[in-house]
Amino acid sequence: MQPLEDREERLAKAICNNLERSLKDLDPWVTERLRAAREQALALHPAYSTAYEDEIIGRGGSARLAQAGGHFWRTAIAILAMVTGIVFAYYWNAFDQSDANEEIDSALLADDLSPKAYLDPGFQAWLAHFVHSSVR
Repeated sequence: MQPLEDREERLAKAICNNLERSLKDLDPWVTERLRAAREQALALHPAYSTAYEDEIIGRGGSARLAQAGGHFWRTAIAILAMVTGIVFAYYWNAFDQSDANEEIDSALLADDLSPKAYLDPGFQAWLAHFVHSSVR
């Protein structure tokens, strides 16, 4: 194991040991009620059957469920949803940008000046001077 995993394992065992010690200090009546409530809750939830109890609490590790097959499909669906969202956002942005370009093109073509006038080097110099003088 790697050092981080060792520390996590030791921390999980320390937490379990502290919980076990504090469990011994509880009144037996309270302990029995907690056990019954836990069994009742687990019986109502199909994902937490007794087959997974060893994996959840018996080893003193983290509370991970080792369900077979379910993890792959959930991950695949999540990735598919994320890719679909990214593609949708890309196309939405492209259409929005094309609308803005369309407005600029329409304004340029509808103007009294021809598009060649905007390409004239003299106009570019005047524009640079105008922008530079208006910044001051």
